[in-house]
Amino acid sequence: MAGTEPKDFFKQRRSAPEIKEEIFLKFFPVWSETLFSTQAPPEKVLLVDASAGATGPEEGGMPVSGKLLKSIFATSGGRPDLNKAVHPFFYEGNKSLASSLPDTLENLFFYPDLRHKPVYLQTKENLEAFQEELTQNLPALYFLDPFGNRFSQELWLQGIGQEKADFLMLFEYKRLAAALGKSEDQSNLAAFLGERFSRLKAFFAKTSNAAKKESFALKTLEEALQEKGLRTSRFRVNVPGKDQSSHYLLFVSRSYLAHTRFKELLLPYSDVQEDGVPLLGANLKAVRLLVPEYSKYLEFSLVNLVDDLLQNAAEYNSMVLDKIYEKHNVGKNYCKANYQTAFEKLKEQGKITLLNPKTGQVVYKLTSACRIKFKPNGSV
Repeated sequence: MAGTEPKDFFKQRRSAPEIKEEIFLKFFPVWSETLFSTQAPPEKVLLVDASAGATGPEEGGMPVSGKLLKSIFATSGGRPDLNKAVHPFFYEGNKSLASSLPDTLENLFFYPDLRHKPVYLQTKENLEAFQEELTQNLPALYFLDPFGNRFSQELWLQGIGQEKADFLMLFEYKRLAAALGKSEDQSNLAAFLGERFSRLKAFFAKTSNAAKKESFALKTLEEALQEKGLRTSRFRVNVPGKDQSSHYLLFVSRSYLAHTRFKELLLPYSDVQEDGVPLLGANLKAVRLLVPEYSKYLEFSLVNLVDDLLQNAAEYNSMVLDKIYEKHNVGKNYCKANYQTAFEKLKEQGKITLLNPKTGQVVYKLTSACRIKFKPNGSV
């Protein structure tokens, strides 16, 4: 994958290990940076990789988990020092890959200098040690396919209850559909979904349209997560040249900043609407905006962003543009440039005043540091 531009990456069909190597390897240091940027950076962080034996495009190459360890080692003595803080826990569902993984990783040149060696969750003893770690309510990042195997699903459902746990989930819809089909009313997945499980089953029974089933299932999954206080950001990858999903990347976290950084990482891979709003997906078919009025019928558009900001003016009044973006964009497709454009339009319409964030004086050039003062009722 060397030399592949983000805009071209998904133009060919990609496997889960390829996507993991491309996205998760980039996201882990970004996620770590948001975590360690707080006033009280953590001394201990859990990294849980539930597909640790997966290898990227090079046949017989280093597992992606090995490259993760290398990125941890590379921060030794730095700020943050991930080698000092991160405790890796690995699981691999493929028995052949799982049995060879420890030897493969132990032969890496930097392995002896890792402060915390990987703990493999295949054994009862190690799993119990991991469960003990969870009682400490530590910051954690999980990478898993919650529908790939029973262990990963149990790991996911258990981790959801951890206040400081974040998840980057990579899965195919067909596996989600299969998991829903196999689940009974008393299953762990049904218990997680609650009353939504029976509604989902009923919808599947009466609906023959595959695309509608897929959309409803994803929406149901996200609503169940959001009900537990978790926020979700979704990136859909279609099969090149087809109106059919290949994979979903779903980031789950309580942190606004982590969601914003996840989206910013994925933007170079995303298709974009005619009005500049990202679709947060690859190989998607954008709706043609033949007339401006079409914009208001889209879920996300510049027209709708302007209206939404005006309708919620009380919530965002006197906030700095950067903070409005960080708080408003989670769960939506809008990028920072869209907010710049939206506030330029509101300025032209005389519905906001720009203030210097330090002095409170009126300024006329919009920057990301400007404080936005909404005028009463959007009046001029």
